[in-house]
Formats: sequence, C-alpha cells, structure tokens
Amino acid sequence: SGHIGADESLLRFSLSSPPLAAGADEANSASGAMALRGDFQGGSVGGAGGLGGPSDGGNIAIEKYMKWNWAFFGGAVLVFSTAVGTMLFWMGNFTFAPATFFFEIFMLAFGGLMIVLDLPIPHMQSHKHVTMVRYHIYKFALFMTRFMGRGMWYLFLATMVFGALWDTGINWFLGGLCTTYLVVLGVCALSKGFIMSHKLNRVRESITQQGHPDPASRFISRGQSGLTPQQFSRMVEEVTNEQKLFTDDELDYIINALSFTPSNDGQVTHEELTYWLLPGPPLMV
Repeated sequence: SGHIGADESLLRFSLSSPPLAAGADEANSASGAMALRGDFQGGSVGGAGGLGGPSDGGNIAIEKYMKWNWAFFGGAVLVFSTAVGTMLFWMGNFTFAPATFFFEIFMLAFGGLMIVLDLPIPHMQSHKHVTMVRYHIYKFALFMTRFMGRGMWYLFLATMVFGALWDTGINWFLGGLCTTYLVVLGVCALSKGFIMSHKLNRVRESITQQGHPDPASRFISRGQSGLTPQQFSRMVEEVTNEQKLFTDDELDYIINALSFTPSNDGQVTHEELTYWLLPGPPLMV
C-alpha cells in the first residue's frame, strides 16, 4: 500500500509538472521520482533542529496569536488592573481580611503573567526577561498557550474579577462590564480552539484510516526537515479533498500546537507528525 500511495503522489505531481527529459534511463527515472516526491511532499533538506531554548532565535509558539493578541492583552490588563484597584481599596479601608488578601495576590500574579504572555508589542516580546518568562509558561503551563486552554483560563479569571468587584460591592458596574468582556473573550477563544481541534482531528482520521504502516513517511521524505504551512495545507487537501480547510493563521496555530518545543522554525517535523498520528485523544489547539 506504501508503494501505491507513493505512485499516486507522483501521478498527481506529474499532472502539473513538465515531463522528464527524453532518453533518461531507468536509474535516472527512479532517482528523479524520489526528487519529485521530495519536491511535492515538502520540507527543506536537513536534519531536525535542536530542542530550542528561550534565546535560540526561533519563534515562541505563543507569539502566533496575531489578530487575537490585542483582545487577550486587553483581558490581561483588566485582570491586573482589577487586582491593583481592589488591593488599594482594602488597604485604604484598613480591613483585616487575610483570605481576601491572598485572593488579590493570586489575581495580581495571574494578571501579570497574562500581560507578559500576551504582549502585542514586538520589541517588548524580544526582551530577554519577557522571553524567559514566556518560555517557562510554555514549559510549565502549556494549556495557556492553546486557544482552548486560554479560553478556559479567561473564564476562570472572569469569576475572580466578578468576585473581586461585584460580590464585594466595590463597583457593580465595572464588575459586570469586566466580567462580561472576559466571558465573551473566553467563550470565543474556546470556540475557536474547539473548531480547529475538530477539523484537525478529521484530517488525522482521514490519514490513519488509509492504513499505511508509516503514514508520516508518505508526506515527509528521508532527509527533509519537515512540512511548511503551505505543504501541510497541500497534505490536508490531498487527504480530505477539501481546499482551504484552514486559513493561513490557523495553519500557524496548528503547527505551533504540533511543535515539541516552544521555539520552532515554522515546520512540522517527521517526529511531530508521527506522534500526532498515534492513537489517542485529539490534539487541543
């Protein structure tokens, strides 16, 4: 079945490519076929990259939220501002409330982490301390770098803001306004992540149902570093017969979700593709 899949890929490629030069012998044809397979199925020649640390010059996956950055950053600022404002209120009223104090400390810390995580300003993202914090967030709180995880997290923060402003009666209007924004943001992010995760799982099922013993090798040849977003999109079109199943931004989100490391070069490696295709629960984007 592996030879059949490769032949089908060659046939599809040959339909849009110029014919091989006349008079080529069988050896040249065979080597040319492998070259065509590599050209069609993607990846530049070279070994897989290293693990990638916080300062290796790669792209941290959480930087790929693009159009969502400002919305997430606004939510983070609301949480942080609420924590600062309510802490000043309780300190100004000389209220002895240790439970409330620790509640405010946690909300302040969570808001600060989200500000660092969602900084939309490029030159501030590249600061070494910001990069280090974001790298450790990726390492120890991976769910916060995914749309679904981010959505659930902002819904949780919405309950904290509601409790800090509305339940205490400090400011019902701001409590309702800020909570509404965070709830809408959380639901939208959760929905976006669920839709992308569902579509991506459909692609995985389409590939695995073909029964190839090593499905990743059908799309990434030996010696190739991986699939670029454009090549991943072509793979999706081949296995689902659907064009533009994912937008360009969604492809970036997916490749970051498939990445083993916080820093990557925008490609899906053979190991990452193989791991994704293993039996198990769907990948959360």
